[in-house]
Amino acid sequence: MKRYIFILLTSIGMNQTITAQTSKITYEEQANIENQLKNVTDPATRERVSKYLSQVKTFTLYYKDGISLYNEQNANDTSEKDSELNESNSKFKTVNIGKKSGGIYKNQKTNEYLQEADLLGKAFLVSDKLEKINWKLINETKKIGEFNCKKATAVVNGENVTAWYAPSLPINDGPKDYWGLPGLIIDLTTDTKTYHAIKVASIAQFDFEKPSKGQKISKENYIKDRNEKVDQLKRGMGNVLNQN
Repeated sequence: MKRYIFILLTSIGMNQTITAQTSKITYEEQANIENQLKNVTDPATRERVSKYLSQVKTFTLYYKDGISLYNEQNANDTSEKDSELNESNSKFKTVNIGKKSGGIYKNQKTNEYLQEADLLGKAFLVSDKLEKINWKLINETKKIGEFNCKKATAVVNGENVTAWYAPSLPINDGPKDYWGLPGLIIDLTTDTKTYHAIKVASIAQFDFEKPSKGQKISKENYIKDRNEKVDQLKRGMGNVLNQN
C-alpha cells in the first residue's frame, strides 16, 4: 500500500518565488518488493532481500533554472525542522550501503547527466547526455496534497513509468532520472520503485557541485553492469546491492 505524508507538502505560493530561488523537494523512495522478487525462488534470499528492500529512503532534489542535484539524505541529518517530518524520518531511517553517493546531476541547459555511483565498493562516475523522456500526457487528474496533478506515462530503460505532476509548480524535474514534464513530478511509480514528494520548499541560493569521483562509464554500460550484479545477488551470490 502506498504511504503518503502530504500534510507535510507545502505550496510555494506564486510562481515567481519558485523561479527566483532554489527549490528543495524532499522525496521518499520505496521498492516495489513483489515485482523485484518475482523471479527469486530461494526462501533465504527472498527473506534477506525483502528485508533490505522494505527500507524507505529519503532523497532531496535541489533545483534552479533547469539545473538540479538529487541526493540521498543522511540518516543523521537534522536540518529539517518540521516536527512531523522529523517524526517521519525517525521511523524510516535512511540506510546507506557502500560509499556516500555524490548524487545525480541534471543540466537541461547543457544536456549533461552525471552520477556518482557505487557497485560493490567500486566507484563509478556515470557521464552521459541527459536523456529525453518520451512522455505521453494522459487526460486524467487527481489531487495530491494541495496540488491538482495530471498523469503521464512512459517507458524508460524497459520499465513502465507512471507519473503525476503539478502544473502549478513550474519545475520540469523530478526524482532520480525523471524530468521533462510541464510541472514538478509529485508521485512516480515504476516496475521496481515508487517515489513520493513529501515536502516542497523555497530556499536560499544553492551552489551545485558536479559529481566528479569515480571511473567514467556511460549510463548504458552502468545500467548493464548494475543489473548483472543485482541478478547475481538475487540468486544468493552475495550481500544486497544498494541500487543508485
